[in-house]
Amino acid sequence: MRLFPILAVLCGLSVPSLAQQSEIFIPGATPGAAVAVPGSALAACLLNPSAVACAGAVLDPTAPRTESTLAAPEPAFEVLKFDPDANKVAVTTEPPVAPPDYSGTLSMQDIVALPSVAVTIEFDFDSATIRGHQVGKIVTLAGALRDPALQGASFAVIGHTDAAGSTAYNCDLSNRRAIEVARALQLNAVVLPLLAVGFGENALKNPLDPRAAENRRVAFLRLPATAAAICAGG
Repeated sequence: MRLFPILAVLCGLSVPSLAQQSEIFIPGATPGAAVAVPGSALAACLLNPSAVACAGAVLDPTAPRTESTLAAPEPAFEVLKFDPDANKVAVTTEPPVAPPDYSGTLSMQDIVALPSVAVTIEFDFDSATIRGHQVGKIVTLAGALRDPALQGASFAVIGHTDAAGSTAYNCDLSNRRAIEVARALQLNAVVLPLLAVGFGENALKNPLDPRAAENRRVAFLRLPATAAAICAGG
């Protein structure tokens, strides 16, 4: 499986590791799989992400509106498009032609598009510390990830930055923000496997404005079942 090389190579970081303003991206469930009925609109949005499915989901209605949230409504359907041969990843709103089968081995021999859901989390400037007024979002997100409909899933937590600063610094910052989001969710009783990694500025959501707020985000990428089982029993 070639998913892990591209996760590690983009910023030259080791994959295992724990967001100014950010977004979190969370992919949906395995197509056709037998799952519990989601208990909330947000959990339903995460289970089968699409513009229609996510229209009624609310993350934290009490949070202040900022540059990031105004530029990128939350939650919003997004897709991460991987090119393993070129070690590149792009962001698009075009839905994948065929949703991946998360119950087996994810083939990365060709370009793969993975569905996701974007929400906004804010961090202190030039820091991996999540701002205090974002607690409500973390709690709501953790509740959705604890929903029985998502149990059995595992996620790569991928940090992204804008293009301000050096490439090496952005890779480190994005990795630390991904780690902090994973830790915050675990402190809120999320027991799903979370694998933190940084992509830095390698996947700009708004390439026309590399320093735009919407480029600063964290992506939750659902991993195939075989990924979670790699160290099982080890």
